[in-house]
Amino acid sequence: MKIILPFRDVKKYPLTQRFGVKFFYGAKLCTHKGVDYAMPKMTQIIAPFSGTVRRTTPERTTGYGKAVYMQAKDGKIGTIMAHLDYIGVKEGERLVRGDNIGFSGRSGFWRGRNGYHLHFGLSKYGKYFDPLPFLKINAEQEENLFNQDDAAIKSFLGTYTVKPGDNLWKIAADYYGHGGHFMDIFNANEDILKSPNLIHPGDVLRIPALKNKGI
Repeated sequence: MKIILPFRDVKKYPLTQRFGVKFFYGAKLCTHKGVDYAMPKMTQIIAPFSGTVRRTTPERTTGYGKAVYMQAKDGKIGTIMAHLDYIGVKEGERLVRGDNIGFSGRSGFWRGRNGYHLHFGLSKYGKYFDPLPFLKINAEQEENLFNQDDAAIKSFLGTYTVKPGDNLWKIAADYYGHGGHFMDIFNANEDILKSPNLIHPGDVLRIPALKNKGI
């Protein structure tokens, strides 16, 4: 059975969170059961394989938000595509690989200022596993997606113009939810910043998207 990533232009959208990463959701330590791809709102999401829509959650506002769950014809493989803005399929609907299922968004729980991304998970007999080795994602492509020197990744969250009273800790906390990521911003702007402790009003900073993670 052939399985593809659930979106077109697979090299266009940066991989922002891997399978197995630990994170806190409320007071609970959780394990990331899929991979996340940062992408603009209303990016077309497609069926990664042929099968049946097992469940949709068009009204959910917490956790995975609006999500589509599919099951392959063989009954072994399942998938979730979450944090959608719009769901265009219904429970029980049969789909062919590549069929449109909805559009990406940031519904449910997400972190960072932007938050637009897709959570994609694959499971076998109900147990989620890392989809990247299974899909044989090209190693060079994956390395590029994690390279903070890639201009496309740096610019994904856009730019920020420094205001009086700002510092990198404060800016990082605003974008990522924790000021400890201030060095990510500094590293992305070493061409204009001499020190992470020295920024000036009017400086235009690039905000890297690699920490724009959801669940």
